[in-house]
Amino acid sequence: MSQYKKDVLNYGDDVNDIDYSAYEHLRMLQERTQLECVKQELDMSEKVLLAMYDLILLQKAEQMAKHISSVYDFSLSETNGIPLEQWWWYLDKVAKGQLYVEYNSSTEKVI
Repeated sequence: MSQYKKDVLNYGDDVNDIDYSAYEHLRMLQERTQLECVKQELDMSEKVLLAMYDLILLQKAEQMAKHISSVYDFSLSETNGIPLEQWWWYLDKVAKGQLYVEYNSSTEKVI
């Protein structure tokens, strides 16, 4: 298992289980930010998994935003200058249709 595979899989577990506490899901957002910082170091399978889990999170945006908002004020994301590229910190806006997330897939060269 590569260095980050476990982190990606843990993120996926968090995304898939809405029954976790709101604090655990807040931690999930922090872990997603950490994964974003090392995204260029992920191998192709890890990138695919990360994208898949992100899409699941987007599908659950309304439910997750409501859940997490019991322990986190999403307006702090903007106040603290978190870039919109870290859309997971703006799940409330995603859920309300105020922020749209586009996913582009890119291919790596095969020689």
